[in-house]
Amino acid sequence: MIGLMPFIKDTVAYKTVYGDKERGTLSHAYLAVCADKTFIKEYVKILARLIVCKEKDPCGECRACRLTEAETHPDVYFYPRTGESVVAEDVTDLIEKTNLKPIESDKKVFVLTGGETMNASAQNKLLKTLEEPPAGVHIFIGSTSEYPLLPTVRSRTKKLEIPAFSADKIIAALKDECPDAERLKTAVSLGDGTLGNALALYGDENLAAVTDVCQKVLVGMRSSRDVLKYSSMITGLKSDLDEFLSVFELLLRDMLVYSEGKEPLVFDKRALATTKRAEGYNTASLLYALDKVTEAKKIKKANGGGAMLVERLLFSVLEGKHKWQKY
Repeated sequence: MIGLMPFIKDTVAYKTVYGDKERGTLSHAYLAVCADKTFIKEYVKILARLIVCKEKDPCGECRACRLTEAETHPDVYFYPRTGESVVAEDVTDLIEKTNLKPIESDKKVFVLTGGETMNASAQNKLLKTLEEPPAGVHIFIGSTSEYPLLPTVRSRTKKLEIPAFSADKIIAALKDECPDAERLKTAVSLGDGTLGNALALYGDENLAAVTDVCQKVLVGMRSSRDVLKYSSMITGLKSDLDEFLSVFELLLRDMLVYSEGKEPLVFDKRALATTKRAEGYNTASLLYALDKVTEAKKIKKANGGGAMLVERLLFSVLEGKHKWQKY
């Protein structure tokens, strides 16, 4: 089981709620923003435990902690009750329960996750309660982004940011659950600093196929005649183009690090065993290729992409190899 407390305890978000509790100045509403859709509820649940536990930090052993963790505490409520989006009916239920007296605690805590999917009707219904909640009521809204929420909702909450975490921290947390060290390092490097993405990528059977194709491109593509062959391989992958671009960028970055004599900084040493045999690359051509991958990512994000985008990228990589060979 992955222990999440070491992750969130060092964040400003946790320290903010901790400090508010110590001073007796807990906000009536918090907006917890975290890009990790998989674990955001668990992070916010820790913040809820921080409020209801009698200890300074949530002990994880008392009745309040155990019931909150199991989502059965009579004074801690979780939404949405069904599905993935908080809807108006959930907010109606929340409003009704804010007027009930606590049963076991001196506070009532409401945890809403999926804030980024909450429709306007539900948000508007929540406004009055956010503005004038009954005494002892504390509401957490967990969202992967603050911007889908109405400005009026955001202005009535205290913002908490749960940031991306370092690769070393994620690897240390997942090494027992994910025993293939090289695969884990690759997954973490592509996971944007979130545990959820790293776990999903580690378990993604397509990742190995994408990495294999990237290696073949880097080692085998020598002239423009090869572009169509490798472009077909890439567009034929089951994963989306974003995953290819991310893996391709990682392998180019590892080649660059290796070429500069910094092999300990290489992420995917298993892939490097193959890609370091690639011919025609030097520091300048690798930097040029990385720039072109960044450009391709921007184009993909703005306009989508497909075979034409892939072919353009591969031609650019070849162009860089030829352009910088004399240096």
